[in-house]
Amino acid sequence: MAISIKEDKKGVNWVSILTIFIIIVVVFAGAYFLFFKKPELVEVVVPGRFEDISKFSDIEFNPRKVLESSEFKVLRQFQTDVEVSTPGKSNPFMH
Repeated sequence: MAISIKEDKKGVNWVSILTIFIIIVVVFAGAYFLFFKKPELVEVVVPGRFEDISKFSDIEFNPRKVLESSEFKVLRQFQTDVEVSTPGKSNPFMH
């Protein structure tokens, strides 16, 4: 009498296949929305008072003119300079 041993066939793991499929779909959908889909343009209506700000962009700033002006020369400095000292002791073994 011969002994026959049959190996059990493993079934298909549908949970792992479904999980991998969902991950692949999410990656491709993310890539599509990130790289290929054109974003919708948002229309912004600028209030009237912001239109006056464009006048400031036409102003030219000349630092030499400011430094040579009489108003700048009248200014004085009322604070003293801060002295920077070295932190810690010069000899760490001294008490």
